[in-house]
Amino acid sequence: MKITKICCIGAGYVGGPTMAVIAQKCPHIQVTVVDLNEERI
Repeated sequence: MKITKICCIGAGYVGGPTMAVIAQKCPHIQVTVVDLNEERI
């Protein structure tokens, strides 16, 4: 099974930066971040 898409629920102090690094280091993976607070995204 090859992972091609991931979704992070919560763009706080951990989720947002972590997903940014994953997106930068793994360009073949589609990264989606969701959060109730639109300003965090």
